[in-house]
Amino acid sequence: MHTASYLQSNHLSLVKPPHVHRTVEADNSSTHSSRVLELTNVLQTTLKLNLQIELFARKLRQHIKIDGMTYQLPDGDSIQKTGKISVHRATYDLRIEAEKLGTICFYRDKHLSRKEVTLLESLLCALVYPLRNALEYNHAMELASHDALTGIHNRHAMDEALKREIDLANRQSTPLSILILDADHFKNFNDTYGHAYGDEVLKTIADTIASTIRGSDMLFRFGGEEFVVLTSQTVSDGAHLLAERIRKNIESINQIDSINTHTTVSLGVATLLKNETAKEFFERADAALYAAKENGRNRSEVAENIA
Repeated sequence: MHTASYLQSNHLSLVKPPHVHRTVEADNSSTHSSRVLELTNVLQTTLKLNLQIELFARKLRQHIKIDGMTYQLPDGDSIQKTGKISVHRATYDLRIEAEKLGTICFYRDKHLSRKEVTLLESLLCALVYPLRNALEYNHAMELASHDALTGIHNRHAMDEALKREIDLANRQSTPLSILILDADHFKNFNDTYGHAYGDEVLKTIADTIASTIRGSDMLFRFGGEEFVVLTSQTVSDGAHLLAERIRKNIESINQIDSINTHTTVSLGVATLLKNETAKEFFERADAALYAAKENGRNRSEVAENIA
């Protein structure tokens, strides 16, 4: 598949892909301009990145036959794929001036014609500005849903996830469990070593929890020194085992920021009951956490076992 080495249109640059076969000039014909305008209007109807890429692929196939397409975010961490991977490919790094918007790759079982490449690049021009808006929106949403100190999801994100996961568990008749944990005697860290050290303790606890749970589990900072783990497809016994692994891993930490320390947490565990609301579900786990603290701290309690 032939690929363009460079295309310049006002402030838009499509920078040469890694496998260059030839240079293709932009075609500014009225036919292509109307298609670009139509596609731009469609893409501007949403700021959801995944949907925008799907819409682009769908509209592209109305004009050019492609077998598949992949889009990779500017940080290179995530790839969205539509269709299938074929023998021939054309890869473009998308930019607006110096701003990277990611990489898009098109696949087909036979070469694109020169006319098709020209049209493809014209349609790509319609993607970049809506794509930049979607990326900026996505970044803003990420910042709004993450805790600034620890980098994990915050309480707002937890409220949304809790409702979503309860609805999913009810629809699919699958178990869902929640763990609430609180750092024991956390005030002592701040009083003895200062709030900056207390922040290091919280970050270490968050990192330890994150390295203990499964990739499908969700971790949130609820507030202060409290953290929440949502674990789907997990019954009460499994959630309790997870709580104990977290507790023991945190207890094994003996130095933070070059200071010898003894860090422990207390945990409350609950498994979703039939027809239970998010508030009731959370409050049962919170009651179990309170019981763990009342019973000596550095332990986990299961809501279903509390009288």
